[in-house]
Amino acid sequence: MKRCFLLLLFVMAALVASCNPGAGDEVADKDKATAPSDNITASPTTKTTGRVLGTAKSPLIQAFVPSVEAQKVVESARPLAELLRKRTGYFVKNMTATSYIAVVEALGQGHAHIAWLPPMAYVLARQRNGARVILKVVRHGQAVYHGIILVRKDSGINTLSDLKGRTFAFVEPASASGHLYPRALLMKNGIDPDRDLKRCIFSGSHDSAVLAVFNGSVDAAACYDDARTKLAKTMPELLSETKVLARTADIPSDNVVVSKDAKDSDYDTLREMAQVLGLDIEKQVRGED
Repeated sequence: MKRCFLLLLFVMAALVASCNPGAGDEVADKDKATAPSDNITASPTTKTTGRVLGTAKSPLIQAFVPSVEAQKVVESARPLAELLRKRTGYFVKNMTATSYIAVVEALGQGHAHIAWLPPMAYVLARQRNGARVILKVVRHGQAVYHGIILVRKDSGINTLSDLKGRTFAFVEPASASGHLYPRALLMKNGIDPDRDLKRCIFSGSHDSAVLAVFNGSVDAAACYDDARTKLAKTMPELLSETKVLARTADIPSDNVVVSKDAKDSDYDTLREMAQVLGLDIEKQVRGED
């Protein structure tokens, strides 16, 4: 299961941005994929032009949105890159972007070869760079997930209307589950975050948003639906001291994309790697988002 979890992380490859291709390994937390097919192999040399991609000198760059804490991304990515090297022959360099938008820019500027993008980030990548989808994430058997609004159980907050005059943490401006959908949910229920909340911040990651509520830094926060339960594996008190106040509408899952400017040979190479990994994806990244 652990191995399958890491396999999914690979495809989540490529969300660089302000990251420099020589910056080193960093990755994000995702979920599950089926085991690679034993009778499929891939060549490190691209087919149509003979251009080498995935070598030690020209590694495939996979970058990730900062949906969780950077160190967690780094720890998850390293064994993934090693597994990919062993099973496909490709050298892979992992990178973590400083923001969701940074990932979009990295893809457009050629600093990343493949990217797993949350819904809003994909829309921007499509509009700005003509990004092309090669895979769709399926999470818990569904191609959707949700955002939640989290509060402490002792906060006295029991309905969305109770949030008026309170402090609130979103994740990132371009985060679907950590900002856009929760904001829409608040607006639908008569709460204008800019006018009715005492203070709003962007925490930078889903983990940080959850911890901000737990530690009392803010009264409420938005995050993706599994963020609290994943943190609770090491902080079980999270479940007993916090609660889900509300849940958003369905959010389309992440897309695995490549830039429209990617040469056909590069595109073929990336698809080969996905095939080698046997990607029947059953869970999503960051997302996280």
